[in-house]
Amino acid sequence: MSRTSRSVPVDPAHRPRRAASRARVVAVGLVLVTGLALSGCSESKAGAAAMVGGDRIEISTLNAKVAKLEQAFTAQHLPLAGSGAQLEANQAELVQLIQRRVVDEAARRNHISVTATQVLQARRTLEGRFGSPQALQNRLLQTGVLPGEVDDFVRTEALKPEIAKARGIDLGSADAQARLNQYLGDVASSMKIQVNPRYGTWDSAKLTTTAATYSWLAPGTQPATGLVEVPTGAGGGA
Repeated sequence: MSRTSRSVPVDPAHRPRRAASRARVVAVGLVLVTGLALSGCSESKAGAAAMVGGDRIEISTLNAKVAKLEQAFTAQHLPLAGSGAQLEANQAELVQLIQRRVVDEAARRNHISVTATQVLQARRTLEGRFGSPQALQNRLLQTGVLPGEVDDFVRTEALKPEIAKARGIDLGSADAQARLNQYLGDVASSMKIQVNPRYGTWDSAKLTTTAATYSWLAPGTQPATGLVEVPTGAGGGA
């Protein structure tokens, strides 16, 4: 065996592979932040940030969304910088994508839809509440909603009170939001949602993920999950 190892010439192709390996070690933090590669993922299929009811949310889709978010923050002179901020953005964006699918599934089960006119009316209501269309966009951007996704956000929020009414929930009651969240949690549980461990662990009861932790991040910089709550009242409100 030792004779073979001495007699076989070194393949020059091995050198760039070794160099690439060293580069990967150096850049391991960046890989974990941006989710460009999978390692040790037992709960999600390779290449998926999450599986939702059998549908994949690709890591590439999540990365592209966060890249656009970073560009939008930079345009507002609010750069999304630092490992903790990057990780929080990735996890929050994934939560948003999952929550939207859960609401869509709940609406489908209750035979509910909203029209483009209803979405426009709800958006105008929100723009009035925040003072202007730009003010609404700026506020939603802080929650991870890109300017081009405002209508999607409004549509999701407009579906919620309709779902509540379909479930017999009195929108004026003190526990209306809690009862709606419980129902959406039940829907989420039935969808068998699995999240890539890099982005935390999905909690259907809370409709969010528990934060993933990374030993290479300094204490106090671990990412939080979930989005900043925006009091929408879209669609009349749950």
